[in-house]
Amino acid sequence: MIDRSGDGMPSLRALTVPLGLPLAAAVLAAVSGCGISRLAEPSPGVPPPAPVPAVTVRCTETTPTAPADRPEVLALTSSPWFGVSDLWAGLPDQPAVAQDGALVLRFPWVTLADDEPTGELGPPTVVATRTDAPGEASAQVGAYAQAFGISGLAFWPAAVTFPAPGCWTVTGTFGSTAVAFAVRVDEP
Repeated sequence: MIDRSGDGMPSLRALTVPLGLPLAAAVLAAVSGCGISRLAEPSPGVPPPAPVPAVTVRCTETTPTAPADRPEVLALTSSPWFGVSDLWAGLPDQPAVAQDGALVLRFPWVTLADDEPTGELGPPTVVATRTDAPGEASAQVGAYAQAFGISGLAFWPAAVTFPAPGCWTVTGTFGSTAVAFAVRVDEP
């Protein structure tokens, strides 16, 4: 207990160290003007406080463009496509694959000229950034390839290597067109 003399300062009696209490704790309490109390043991039958739930960041993934709003060559496919104008991405429809300590998603990009797939103007540039925490992912775009079973459709295969699970924005750029979509990357 601290005895105050009326001048706002603890008396010298407050500077004595109670038995069993560390000197640093007693000095801190005396200097701050606070009394020292021991922590009470939990009462029997009283449940401990509930743990604080982890904060879950919501990742709103991009929805595919409706078939009626896609270029004709993509409207006939059942794949989930998203894009505008002359650049379209096949949204990932498979989970990420663990590879060398990272998570890899593979998906196609279609570049168009006059509503027809073309490889003549080169591949799109693809980058990925994390939206729920700091982070960047590397992307590689492969050689222009012909789709099997879909007449006239050709694409650029892309693989994005994510260093960690989370919510990511993948952005493709082709000329003056940019297409960005959100994807949630989970551990397999």
